[in-house]
Amino acid sequence: MEPENNTENNTQAAANAASGTQMPATARRSLDDPNATFEDLPFKPQLTEKQAKRANQTFKGMVLSIGFTIAILIPVLMLNPAPKDDAFESDVNLQATAEQTEKISGFEIFAPELGEKEYANFARWQANTAQGVPYWECGLVFENKDFVWVRQAAEANPTWIALITDAAVPTETRTIGGAQWEVRTKDQGTYLISEFKDSTVVLSSDTSDEQLSVVAEQVASELG
Repeated sequence: MEPENNTENNTQAAANAASGTQMPATARRSLDDPNATFEDLPFKPQLTEKQAKRANQTFKGMVLSIGFTIAILIPVLMLNPAPKDDAFESDVNLQATAEQTEKISGFEIFAPELGEKEYANFARWQANTAQGVPYWECGLVFENKDFVWVRQAAEANPTWIALITDAAVPTETRTIGGAQWEVRTKDQGTYLISEFKDSTVVLSSDTSDEQLSVVAEQVASELG
């Protein structure tokens, strides 16, 4: 590419030379200088008509692509709003399920009244079990997301308890709510086991021993 021929500058330079006036020299930065700009080039780059057209088409294509992507994402985001922790509502009616279960279980079912932000995420009667011990179970979720698993059986035996507690090791005995509870632990899980007049209750949690004790007090109060 040829350097640009600037007639006006040449004329001005000739006039200055005739009058004896020297134009101030402007030092051009080296192209290795990180502060160098287009003004420091020995020539002004020029795009051909085809290059300019191609660059314009590329820019238009990029804008259309971004617009198309946004048009797809907006409906998807509107149809799938971000989940809110306080928006979950369980459809498990713990009290109604417990009342139905008592008709076939033969013992009083433990189903505590839950607070406003507490719920049961499951509640069922397990009749056909591999251990041959039918039992009631429910999962209780509390405000801070602590979870307590309740299992209750009339025909509990050591084998069933070992299977239910995943062969957890007995560690101690605690008195909670006036009832004696055997404590078993395994990994992060804690199990509380106690016998009442017509059933054995097994409570377990891997989130909060404190919440586990609160539920154990409720069991002792209702079944003791």
